[in-house]
Amino acid sequence: MDPARPSSMQVAWPAPILDALEQQPWLDQAGNYVSELLQPLLDLPEATPVKNFLHGTWLGHALHPVLTDLPIGFWSGSLLLDLLGAGRSAGVLSAAGSAAAVATAATGVTDWTATDGREKRLGLLHGLLNLAGLGFQLASLQARLRRHRMRAITLSATGWTISTAAAWLGGELVFGRGISVNHDAWLAGPEKWTPVLPEAQLADGATRKVEVEGRAVLLYREGARVFAMENTCAHAGGPLDEGHVDRGIVTCPWHGSQFRLTDGALRRGPATYPQLRLQARVAKGQVEIRGRQG
Repeated sequence: MDPARPSSMQVAWPAPILDALEQQPWLDQAGNYVSELLQPLLDLPEATPVKNFLHGTWLGHALHPVLTDLPIGFWSGSLLLDLLGAGRSAGVLSAAGSAAAVATAATGVTDWTATDGREKRLGLLHGLLNLAGLGFQLASLQARLRRHRMRAITLSATGWTISTAAAWLGGELVFGRGISVNHDAWLAGPEKWTPVLPEAQLADGATRKVEVEGRAVLLYREGARVFAMENTCAHAGGPLDEGHVDRGIVTCPWHGSQFRLTDGALRRGPATYPQLRLQARVAKGQVEIRGRQG
């Protein structure tokens, strides 16, 4: 076999496993049950700033991936210290990892509520595995308090292994499924002013979707000024032209992210990135757009 060309088995072996996991009917049932429990809390007006904080709207990208390094790092260090015979220090790191896991879980659950379909099922499995890993770590802490050293190490190693598997699923969600990434990150242009719509077809205070260079752009008119932004929501790819507009703020119809039409600024999560804005003008009776310069 040519070493420069990996076999299909080498490239695609996780796919059948993921397909089998995602198609488990109990994941839908469990996910619906959890969503029904959380929805009354999520709908409270007071919940909006809390959700924005947990999503990482203030941070500029998702908060959950930042926090995930803490429990994994603490637990890895704890296991290493156990193997070196420093049981007391290992216990401190194990406890710190468990505490960090609680905060990490809060951000993860918040992000999970803004997913759908197979990503929601896989995200639930990711969360359940992390919960199981935390359970083993807490059991390890209890064994440490009772001075059962070998039992504590065994439980810690088991929890670490489960959490590592959960981290792999988390990586699949981000890198394989595009969860919590900026869906507009690779878009740019057009480089030159490009006519996209007759001026007469864009009413004052109205939005309009147009196609340019194979992608959709959202137009908005306010008096004599015209604004343009990417129509694909940066959070999960929702079509902004199907969303509601109120006082110059467009709300994504999929998960409720809000962006200011005049400049693309993020006003509410679960999105954590602003919406890509383009330049717009009216010339010779045509609305023209081009990518932001510099």
